[in-house]
Formats: sequence, structure tokens, C-alpha cells
Amino acid sequence: MNIIDKIKKVNELVRKDGVYIKEMDKDKKNPPLTVSSWSKIKYFRQIFGDELGFDTQLFVHENHYVAKCKIIAYDPERVLATGHHKTFKNQGDHQACETLAISRALSFFGILESDITSLEEYNMLRVPMTKETKDPSSTKGTPVNKIVEELKKAPHETRLNHLRYHVYRPTFIETEKNHPKDFKLLDNAFKSRMNLITKQEKI
Repeated sequence: MNIIDKIKKVNELVRKDGVYIKEMDKDKKNPPLTVSSWSKIKYFRQIFGDELGFDTQLFVHENHYVAKCKIIAYDPERVLATGHHKTFKNQGDHQACETLAISRALSFFGILESDITSLEEYNMLRVPMTKETKDPSSTKGTPVNKIVEELKKAPHETRLNHLRYHVYRPTFIETEKNHPKDFKLLDNAFKSRMNLITKQEKI
């Protein structure tokens, strides 16, 4: 697998552990979705093994910690992503600060749902969260042209795949069987957006 396929595989595994939404956003149409830092770190290690690693630094201040994480390849000069986190001492300890800096770096590396901020960060900030339990079949009546517009606006591969294989999966299946013209519109929109995202990631 190339690096893009491995990132995709990590995201698939992370998603199975749970996708979460802020309580305040649960009634919104397309709210940002987040995942757990621990899942991101666990599956990153499982898929990438010793190919990539974390280089972390911790800075201790009077009332807070600041951690910096770099995701690096064998060549320590080849930095693939970075992440920082500031943790006040009355919120958490230095281990938590380091973990959340790693999580941020993983988000910028491409391991995330649609929200860069992790479940643990929201918990630290005491933002109420809930596990996403939305039934994908409830989107079955969404017009095809509306789905096409959402696919075209997907900001990254993770969101695009989530729309096709989770949110609108029943519509893709139903149109492929019974409405080939509609399926072609959906499939073309998906492939065009994926090609554009892939080109942008390679630049």
C-alpha cells in the first residue's frame, strides 16, 4: 500500500471505534465529526509500523505545558506533519499534553474525520460529546443533485468516503440497481472530486 492507501486504512479502523459529535451540533445538517486520539495513535502504529515515527518535545511553563510533535520518516529532516498543544496544569498533566500534540499532528497528516480536534481534547474542555448513531437509511430520500453538490464540496478524502460509504450508501446502492443514470451522476461526482483531492495532496 502507498501512503495514501495506508492513511485511508487507518481512518477506516479509527472510524469503527466510534465517531463523535458535539451535543450542541447534533441537530445540524452536516456537523463536524471527531474521533479518539487513542484510536488514531493505535492504528497509525498498527498500519505504519516502524516506517514513520513521532518526535515530540515538551516545554514546561509556570501554569501550563506546551507540546510539539513532528511525524517523521527515517530521514529526520523529512517532516510530514506537525502538531502543537497547550495544556493548563489545572486541566491535565504533561502526558495528556504530549498525547494531544501527537493527535493534532496525525490530524494534519490526514488521520481525522471532519474535525481536527479530538474527542479527548473536547473532553478536557468539558464540551459535551455524543457518539454518532445516525441511521444512514434516513438519508435515502435526499435528491441526487443535492448529494452531488455535497460530494463536490467534500474538503478531503475522509469526508468524501464518509459521504459515499456511510451517509449516502443506501442511495448509491439503490440507484446502481434501479436508476443507472442517477448512479452515473453520483459516481462521476465522487470520482471527479477524489481525483481533484488526490492531485492536491500530491502537490
